[in-house]
Amino acid sequence: MGGLSLHGAPAPSAAGVPQEIVDALKGLKDADAAGRQKTYTFLAEKGDARLIPALKAYKDGSLQLRDDRLVIFGDRLTVPGKGSVLPLVDALSGQNVLGPDGQPIYFAKVDLSKAIKAPPRMEKNAILELTSALSLLDPDPKARLTSIRDVSERAARALPDPADATRFLEETAKCSASLTSRLGGKPGADAASAIRDAVAAMAAATSERPAAPASPAPSDAATAKVKSALRKVQDVLKQAAPDAAADDTITPILAAASAYQDRLEMRKKILDELPKTAAALRRQLDKDPNGPFASALHEAVASIDLVVGDPAARIAAAKALGSIGTSRAANLLRKAVDISGRSADSDLHAAADAALRSADRYQTEVHFVQNTFAGLSAGSILVLLALGLSIIFGLMGVINMAHGEFMMVGAFTTYVVAEAFKAHLPGAYDYYLLAAIPAAFIVAGAVGFVVEWLVIRHLYGRPLETLLATWGIGLFLIQAVRWKFGDTLSVTPPKWMEGGVEVAPDLVFPLNRVFIIGFCGLCIAVVYFMVNRTKLGLMLRATTQNREMAAALGVATRRVDGFTFALGAGLAGLAGVAVPLYNKINPSIGQEYIVDSFMVVVVGGVGKLAGAVWAGLGLGFLGKYIEPILGSVPWLASGASVIGKVLVLALIIIFLQRRPQGLFPPKGRVADA
Repeated sequence: MGGLSLHGAPAPSAAGVPQEIVDALKGLKDADAAGRQKTYTFLAEKGDARLIPALKAYKDGSLQLRDDRLVIFGDRLTVPGKGSVLPLVDALSGQNVLGPDGQPIYFAKVDLSKAIKAPPRMEKNAILELTSALSLLDPDPKARLTSIRDVSERAARALPDPADATRFLEETAKCSASLTSRLGGKPGADAASAIRDAVAAMAAATSERPAAPASPAPSDAATAKVKSALRKVQDVLKQAAPDAAADDTITPILAAASAYQDRLEMRKKILDELPKTAAALRRQLDKDPNGPFASALHEAVASIDLVVGDPAARIAAAKALGSIGTSRAANLLRKAVDISGRSADSDLHAAADAALRSADRYQTEVHFVQNTFAGLSAGSILVLLALGLSIIFGLMGVINMAHGEFMMVGAFTTYVVAEAFKAHLPGAYDYYLLAAIPAAFIVAGAVGFVVEWLVIRHLYGRPLETLLATWGIGLFLIQAVRWKFGDTLSVTPPKWMEGGVEVAPDLVFPLNRVFIIGFCGLCIAVVYFMVNRTKLGLMLRATTQNREMAAALGVATRRVDGFTFALGAGLAGLAGVAVPLYNKINPSIGQEYIVDSFMVVVVGGVGKLAGAVWAGLGLGFLGKYIEPILGSVPWLASGASVIGKVLVLALIIIFLQRRPQGLFPPKGRVADA
């Protein structure tokens, strides 16, 4: 396969990329350093995002020129009759390269015999900067938005980080104290002079204040003087005692100074790059001021202005970022407040501080909405479980400790269906849930029907025995699934469920959670209709409320018992469909939910479906509100999750003390039963 030629193939396609750009990329093969730099500049001016894959491949040494065509290897795939292969694709269009027979060209292994030599190491940063700039025009909307937002992060990295200077200054203080103490030992004149110079250089670096918000303190020049003075001390001491060991007080500060200078160099590169990036962003804004990327572009431009703009532009940028209020804006404003305070820029400090308070208020609102959504999502899972448990426990009086395991059966059924789609219908994998939902309900319901027929029907009216029996059944199901599937597994969600819906800046609702909430709502509607509007629901209610009267009227109560238990188990299986969409599954996963499910049923009111819904959502909200509050307390943060569960349990106990029959107590004859 690796010996195929491109001769006779259709004309090369460069996805509409101008020929001058294609020629410039090909010219990298024989260009010298000056020629390559000229090419990088030319490509940056052209600003075509379709060059990114080719440039990345060139940087890694995998861009190939085969028969005057720029190509790269695509992702490895399995082709019937060829096994695992690497497709050859056009570096600019991403389309498969076709051979003389009109079929895609595949390679069994990587062949870089015709690759363009990778650039020298010193040029790779230039290529990274080029690809970063080009990504601002990426044709993929998600990639483009991510690249624009990354500008704000780069702008924040351009501001001096107090932590960087602190580490260097801590070593400076230690070394200065050590060298000062040496002067008390009356070293030789040369050593004393060198030590005094070093101590003075370190004192100057320590006392230096930033000249402007974007200026580091200590500066690179002051740090270089410290290093030079300390190296002189090392040389003098070495001359005085050639056999002496290396000085343990000087070596650490030299290392800290070098690390600090490396960070300053990185900042300098970012500062040099930001004005060019700002110009590119403004061109996009001018071209489409109200487009889908306008908000992100305004934020990125304001972030750059806050770092490299003039005083008036910095103040305007701070106000703009405060009104935008994203976490990126808040992070940048927090650094601006600190730095402007140390540089005595009172105007910027006041503007940035006010803007930061505005951004923090917005973030508080965002976190509240996020916690509310997370509580709704977590409550939806509890509601799905509690619906089935409410029927089994509330209406049949069976304490079903295996209810969580029925959910686990539904989860592993979903896994089996997903794997079957991967193996036999890979093109339809995004629709595997259409098969998994009924499959999970049927399998879990069938297991429940068998359990009721073999065990439960012999234990009606004996709640303690049903508790022990179902606990043993749960252990059996766990071990059976572990024997068949092993321990931890995961299910890949459909592609349409990846990512989220951004309803406001920084407020993203994950699509998998949106699906779970909608799925829960649909299940609630179906169960309500079935229980209250169908003949099966009528027989179910009649049997559970007055078995003798129902039997006298001709209802097959034993059969209804079996179907009722199967229905409750099937609903637990539907909850198992939702769990793998956001979490890994294992045979013991049901035990994580069973206690919460019983609490939902008891709080809502035994046998009340409406109570299960309201209690499930309420407990979901309560847990998601309490945990972040505990997490904000430093000495409680590590155990916030466990403490939150304990507090929720305590609140439930207090509630049941005041209202022992739950939110929806039974009424009428049922209350007297």
